[in-house]
Amino acid sequence: MRSHDRDPVRSTGRGGRHRAATPPSTATRVLRTTGAVTALVWTGLAITAVPAGAATADDFARLRKCESGGNYAINTGNGFYGAYQFDQRTWTGLGYPGRPDQAPPAMQDEAAYKLYDQRGWSPWPGCTSKLGLTRNGPAPTSSGAGGDVIEQALTPAEEPMTLERARSQVGSSFGGEALNASMGEQVRADAFVWQAKMRERRFVLTVDGKFGRESQGVAALYSYLTRVSDGQPGVVGQNLWSATVAS
Repeated sequence: MRSHDRDPVRSTGRGGRHRAATPPSTATRVLRTTGAVTALVWTGLAITAVPAGAATADDFARLRKCESGGNYAINTGNGFYGAYQFDQRTWTGLGYPGRPDQAPPAMQDEAAYKLYDQRGWSPWPGCTSKLGLTRNGPAPTSSGAGGDVIEQALTPAEEPMTLERARSQVGSSFGGEALNASMGEQVRADAFVWQAKMRERRFVLTVDGKFGRESQGVAALYSYLTRVSDGQPGVVGQNLWSATVAS
């Protein structure tokens, strides 16, 4: 795959991007946890020892978008699995059961954070170079998570998704990422638009932007009735999108 460029530092002839980690040196650990803001006093709120340059949840969202299109359930048979394209050896070495693509999204995120805290961005050389990911502080769920608290406090809450906003963001163009079962808990603009179109076609389903079981069932039924399919029941890819939204 395009992001599977081998890390030159780790090229030992064994292959794979996510081999067993070498424990970071003391110097590395110090560099990644210093440069902290020692105190922040804002309207009476004091937060201490917040690492500068900490990696953010948005960094990891961009990473998984590049690695897998953000698909937590992806398994293309190339030996790498899930949103962050773990190989099985790395996944098991991090202490997780089963296979990465079969794990819940939260567990895959946790594993990516853990691997990052061990080895930085080096397990994903292609995408991190492409995206320019250079933060070297702790991952969001590590001991430096206070940085996310500050970021959330300073960032206005995003407005809830509405059909009007969804239509302005998506229009009738297919975004390239198929709606599938792994997105059931996400509120997505493209799911909002597709659900609204299906309601207009008199299918009974909730228009809330979540591509859950109800929406998957309607997609499967529509495929059965029209013989338009995107490879597996309950998935809305380019074919179903063209037939229901772009038509």
